[in-house]
Amino acid sequence: MRLSWGLVFVVVLGWACEPISERKQPPPSLYQLSQSDLNLSGEQLAKGYCAACHLMPDPKVLDKKTWVTLLPDMRKRMGLYLEEDLGTVLPEDEGVPEGIYSKIPYITRENWAKLEAYYLENAPDTLLLQAKKEVPKLGIPGFKLEVPEFKGIRPSLTTLLRIHPQTGDLWVGHRFRALYRLDSKNKFKQLDSLPTRVAPVDLIWNTPNSFDLLSMGKMDPSNDSIGLLSTYSLNSKRWEETPRIDQLMRPMDMEVADWNGDGKKDYVLCQFGNHLGKLSIFLSKGEGFTEVILKPDPGARRSIAVDYEGDGDLDLMVLFSQAKEGISLFENVGQGKFKEKQLLAFHPAFGSSDFRFEDINGDRKPELVLVNGDNADQSQIFKPYHGLRIFERDAEGEFQESWFYPMHGASGLELGDFDQDGKVDVVTIAFFPDRKQISFQNLIYFKQSASGDFHPHILKEQLADNWLTLTKGDLDLDGDEDLVIGTFAFDQLYQVPNSPWKPFVVLRNTLR
Repeated sequence: MRLSWGLVFVVVLGWACEPISERKQPPPSLYQLSQSDLNLSGEQLAKGYCAACHLMPDPKVLDKKTWVTLLPDMRKRMGLYLEEDLGTVLPEDEGVPEGIYSKIPYITRENWAKLEAYYLENAPDTLLLQAKKEVPKLGIPGFKLEVPEFKGIRPSLTTLLRIHPQTGDLWVGHRFRALYRLDSKNKFKQLDSLPTRVAPVDLIWNTPNSFDLLSMGKMDPSNDSIGLLSTYSLNSKRWEETPRIDQLMRPMDMEVADWNGDGKKDYVLCQFGNHLGKLSIFLSKGEGFTEVILKPDPGARRSIAVDYEGDGDLDLMVLFSQAKEGISLFENVGQGKFKEKQLLAFHPAFGSSDFRFEDINGDRKPELVLVNGDNADQSQIFKPYHGLRIFERDAEGEFQESWFYPMHGASGLELGDFDQDGKVDVVTIAFFPDRKQISFQNLIYFKQSASGDFHPHILKEQLADNWLTLTKGDLDLDGDEDLVIGTFAFDQLYQVPNSPWKPFVVLRNTLR
C-alpha cells in the first residue's frame, strides 16, 4: 500500500524547510519515498531523497561538471540502473559490501530525471572564488624554519608525528609500517626503528617508557579490518609490543580516558573505514574490554573527551566526515550508555578534517575550532568554503559560526600560546593547497592580537611539500613549544625511492 499524499508531503517538505537546530521529525526513509504517489518537483525530491541519508547539499556547492560525475553513483546507491550503465563495473565487482547499493530501485526513472535536472540546471559552471580575506604576511613571527637533512634513501611518507614530553625526542610514523625515534637535540639522529604491522597514525604516552600506538591498516579507501591498537614498553633497551585491540576498520584517531569510572583506561577509536566504519568505545572490563558501538557509520575522524555540561560525567565530542559530516556530542548517561546530540551538520562536500574544543578568545567558554578541506574524494576541485572556522555557543547553547578564513585544502591544525603573550594562536596546514596562488598557502600561522582578532602569516620560504601531519611540543626542552610538519610525497607512493628522506620540517620557536 502506498503512503498517503498528505503524510509524505508534510514529512518531506516540512522536515526539509526547518532549520537544523529545530528538526523534530526524522526524514522519511528511501522506502517511504519510493512508495509515495506525490508529484514532486526536482527540488522537493532532492529534499526528500538526499536528506534521507545526509544533509542535503545545495546545487551551488559543486560545479556542473562535478555533479555530472557524482550523480550517477548516487542513483546507483538508490538501486536505479539505466541503459547507460551497461558495460560498466558493478559496485560488488569492486569489493563494495552488500547493503551500500540497493538491490531494488527506491526511485523511478521519472523522479530521478527531475532530481538530476534540478542539480544540473542550478549548479554553476564554475565555483565562486574565495571570499575576500586578509592577505597573509610573509614570515611567521617567533619561529625559524629548519629543514633537517638525512642521507638515507627512503620515501617521504610521514603518517604520524609526536614529540616526547620528557625527552623532546621526535617519533615519526611511516606509511610503510615503521616507527622511528629521532634525537631532536642531535640533528635528528635515528635512535630507534620499530617495525609496525600496519601504518601508524596515533600515539599516546602512558609512561616515559611506554605508549599506546594505533595503526590504521591501508591508507587508501578500504573496508578492511586490519587496524590495530598495541601497547609498546621498553624492556632492557628493547621495545616489546602487546596487542590490545585488533580487527579495527581503518582507524584514524584514539582518545584515552576513564569513561566508566572504574579507574582504568578506556579507548575511543574512530574507525573511519570507507563504505563501512564505526565509532566505538572500548570500556575496560577485567583484563580486557567491552566494545560499545556509539555510531555504526563510517567517517569518524577525531574524538575529544570532555565534561560538556560540567556534571562530573565524562562525555565525548566527535568529528565525522564521509557524507554524514558534522560534530556530535555523545553524552555519558551512565552504565556504558551514551546519547548522541548533533551540534553541527555539514553537507557531504564540506570536507571536515580536524577540530578542537578550547577557549580560543579568552572568554572562559570553549569554542569549536574547525578546518575543512578534504579533497580526496569524487569532487577534487577548489572549493571557496574550505578553510578555518570558529563556532561559538549562543544564548540557547547552539553553535554559530563567528569567524571564517578561506584556505584551500585545509587539513590539520594546532592551537597554542606559542609566544606566551596570554592569547591562543592557530596553525593550519593544507594537504590539498592551490599551488597557483601567488603566496603559497599550505601552512598559515594565525596570530591573535586581540580577543578573536587573528592575522595570517606564511613562510617566507615557499615550500611546495604536501603536508599531512602536524604536531607541537618542546623539542629542545627550553620551555616553549615548537612545531613539526610532516611530509607526504604523492610521487613517492608507488615508485622505488631515489632521493634522500625528507620526512618533516621544523618551525623552531625562538622565544628562548
